[in-house]
Amino acid sequence: MRVLAVGAHPDDIEIGCGGSIAKHIEKGDTVDFLVMTNGEAGSMELSKADLYKKRQLEALAGAKILGVENVHFFGLEDGLTFFTRDQKISMIKKIRELRPDILYLHSSSDDSFDHQVVHKLVLAATFSASGPWFGEAGDEAPHEVKAIYGFEVWSPLSRFQKINEIDEDQMGLKVKALACHKSQTEDYNYIDAVKGLASYRGAMTGRSKYAEVFEVIKSLD
Repeated sequence: MRVLAVGAHPDDIEIGCGGSIAKHIEKGDTVDFLVMTNGEAGSMELSKADLYKKRQLEALAGAKILGVENVHFFGLEDGLTFFTRDQKISMIKKIRELRPDILYLHSSSDDSFDHQVVHKLVLAATFSASGPWFGEAGDEAPHEVKAIYGFEVWSPLSRFQKINEIDEDQMGLKVKALACHKSQTEDYNYIDAVKGLASYRGAMTGRSKYAEVFEVIKSLD
């Protein structure tokens, strides 16, 4: 399978589906990360330029720990309020270029406004990429994504349809990857929150010690 995980900021993928990504890598699936914004608004101390560079390196380091070699940076400015038609065209082009079977992205109920905009942009482009439209997106043939799963970051899902069991090793990789994002975790230790949520999901679903849950937007079944 080809897997694409999309996050609004450089640490969102690790938070939302890092354990599931580790499972995909173990199975031999091909995984790409797509970071939509530069994350340059995530500090009161560093300049935008310095934070952008730092967070890009952190994203590469975190992905490497999970076993992901291909990290793409979409280059949007942090603090999204809307998306444009040109951005949608660029995203259509990226979907047709990477041709994922499975797509992970922010859930539709995430309270972060940036996350909402990214969710809507990626979904709009994904569905448009599947048909014979938007020739300006390039020469790549249309591509239909088979499954789309929405992950939880700052807003735990009240309802979910998919549970991925996460073992100790996969959880360890998720935490190590998240710890690479020092520009964010030094001021706010959300690693404990992420571990706690995964433990809660595992206990409450009765599947394993840890778990990640997802909104099913489109299923393989």
